Amino acid sequence: TVTLRGRSAPTQLARPISGLITAADRVSKGDLTARVEASPASDEIGTLSRAFNRMTGQLETQQQGLIEANRELDERHRFTETVLSGVSAGVIGLDAQCRIHLPNRTACEMLGLDQSDVIGSPFADAVPEMADLLREAVKRPERAHQSEIKLSRDSQDRILMANVAAERLGPDVIGYVVTFDDITELMSAQRTAAWADVARRIAHEIKNPLTPIQLSAERLKRKYLKEISSDPDTFATCTETIVRQVQDIGRMVDEFSSFARMPQATLKRENLSDICRQAMFLERNRQPDIAFDTDLPDTAIYVNCDNRQIGQALTNLLKNAAESIQGRDGEGLDPGRILLRIEETTARGEGGIAVVVEDNGRGLPAEERDRLTEPYVTTRSKGTGLGLAIVKKIMEDHNGDLVLEDRAEGGARVTLSFPIASGEPMAETDAQDPMTVAVDLTTSDSHG
Repeated sequence: TVTLRGRSAPTQLARPISGLITAADRVSKGDLTARVEASPASDEIGTLSRAFNRMTGQLETQQQGLIEANRELDERHRFTETVLSGVSAGVIGLDAQCRIHLPNRTACEMLGLDQSDVIGSPFADAVPEMADLLREAVKRPERAHQSEIKLSRDSQDRILMANVAAERLGPDVIGYVVTFDDITELMSAQRTAAWADVARRIAHEIKNPLTPIQLSAERLKRKYLKEISSDPDTFATCTETIVRQVQDIGRMVDEFSSFARMPQATLKRENLSDICRQAMFLERNRQPDIAFDTDLPDTAIYVNCDNRQIGQALTNLLKNAAESIQGRDGEGLDPGRILLRIEETTARGEGGIAVVVEDNGRGLPAEERDRLTEPYVTTRSKGTGLGLAIVKKIMEDHNGDLVLEDRAEGGARVTLSFPIASGEPMAETDAQDPMTVAVDLTTSDSHG
């Protein structure tokens, strides 16, 4: 009989080796709790069994550590995503090759990207407007880079303040972080405030001398026209021109004053249908060559608003629509038509009421449309550019929205959206008399 340090080979070697084989097979299948019976003897089999148990014990401990570390990483990743989804700024994480790997929801909404599809895409391809800024950050990763970016998406222009900073681990760049905020409204508000100050100065400096100029010209014509024997027609024409131009300047100065000194809105429960009818009545008399159609409910539609200011806003919109029709080029065009209607809306995800003005005029300009509501921006040669600026200011004071859109059939659609508080009645109507909306401009049968 062969003996290994006191063991009989046939009987004492087979059993522990078989146990080791079975335990090794369990470990190979992922069961790190496998152990073998280890004798206290100091022979080779006992030493091997104890070493095997130490190995599986260490593997099990390391596995538990890895599982815990991965769990913490997952929790941190979810926490980071939750934080990023709640911030108002756009945030995009890039890897070292400038590929997108962590965009937040706000960034995707601002840039018009699909969050699931954009991951892994080169940032310069997904947002070409920021490609130059990213290249500067790659060239000089030791500092942060900032720039104003003009972004055009879905016929809307935005101005973003973008920042790109390199993420470093020691001397190596392991990625980049792109952050940006929408500053369109901020810049518009700054320009509006600056123009309001200019308007105040213009109104103050110009309005005072206008009245004596007009009175003097009228007096010259009245007193000396009969005494002029040589070319009295020219004298009369010149004095009439002075009076007419002074009146035009006076109207412009009145618009400056109206914009610069817009009174605080006094909100009351008003019938929006009546306000619309009054505005349409005035414009029909001013523009008899244009067909004015209305789609207004027979019942009262109530909103909290300033009657005078909303009437002024509608007058400005109807006047713009009429001038857009009169400015059409070409012959054989359809007759000029303007539609005013009231409809329910879900602007900002909330219920509300919208007043819509549609026309079949020449439409809105394709370029810099976002600036049409800024002071002194106009597409007409004789316009002051204050009409839409005043309308926007009025809607801001009413916590509402002004939306400019193209009509599919040609022309423009302008919408004034008024929020309705939850539970606030919008109409006083019977169940059999629902509010009707959305009449087609080309088939409306309510003519002025």
